[in-house]
Amino acid sequence: MIIKLNNKYFINDKKKLFVYKLILFFIVSLISNYIITLDVSKKEEVNNNFIPSKKLEYKNKNFIIIERECVNCGLFSFYIVCLGCIHKYLLDGYIPIIDLKSLPNVINGFKSINTNVWDIFFQQPFGYTLENVLKYANKIKRVRSLDCKPRLNSYQPFDEISLNFWHNFAKKYSYIKKEIVDLSNKYIHKLFKNSRNILGVLTRGTDFISKRPKGHPIPPNLTDLISDVNLMDSTYKYDYIFFTTEDELIREKFIKNFSKKIKQIKPKIKIKYDYSKKDYLGYNKNVQGNIELNKIYLINIFILSKCLDLLTARCNGATAIFLLTSGFRYSKIYNLGLY
Repeated sequence: MIIKLNNKYFINDKKKLFVYKLILFFIVSLISNYIITLDVSKKEEVNNNFIPSKKLEYKNKNFIIIERECVNCGLFSFYIVCLGCIHKYLLDGYIPIIDLKSLPNVINGFKSINTNVWDIFFQQPFGYTLENVLKYANKIKRVRSLDCKPRLNSYQPFDEISLNFWHNFAKKYSYIKKEIVDLSNKYIHKLFKNSRNILGVLTRGTDFISKRPKGHPIPPNLTDLISDVNLMDSTYKYDYIFFTTEDELIREKFIKNFSKKIKQIKPKIKIKYDYSKKDYLGYNKNVQGNIELNKIYLINIFILSKCLDLLTARCNGATAIFLLTSGFRYSKIYNLGLY
């Protein structure tokens, strides 16, 4: 019962008073918990979502950060060399992290950027990122790649045992990012529908022809390449021919000969190479740090690895094709010697 005394109201029933106090206690508790939760959320946001267990996850693990500085190396030169380094340092008991951010190179545009461009294209061996290792790990060593061996040598003939080993190793420790694989598969469906009867063709031009870099493979001339494609097409009656090259002049001439069957990913950015300068392709300002250009190159290589047959010049891109495939019905890699 509620009574009035000196203009104030009181509850004179002890049981009811206890119930009211209990309800009030729960209301205050709920409000307090809500305020504490808000406060913790704000602190986590300020601390960049810091999770104390992260330090425990990284503590006392031996990380090795592998860097490479190269002014004229392309995407798959980095990939193949870094695969060799991953293999070497795994055997030495380290957890390898590939760093294409800290040192200047063609892929990052010879400048300091906020992104480790390796992570745009390929997986890190165990999923650890450069950023998290630098943030949480307490045992870190840095090395430069220095062409770690053993690895597949792009400029020498392959043997089947090595190919199988490196194919399985690449798939386990540093495969193409899922986003790029998914995008590549969309291109495959768009270009070929359900057909598998496809000849893949890859050749090099630009600096491989004009500069004739010492120790690098000599690519086939366009006349011989077209003749070989014609011969194979007359034999196997392909539904499509998928062609890729970095050289726009070669692309235009090749397409004219196979206009009915040719399939390609038309580049949004066409690199016009100046043969008179005889420079490395990486010196071209449109090439340096061009993520989109490298992504399309990677997609082209993935699609070539899914073709039924293959004709290719010997180069790092060709090596990558064999790292991504379990085999072709027929394949030819031109072995025309080295410059």
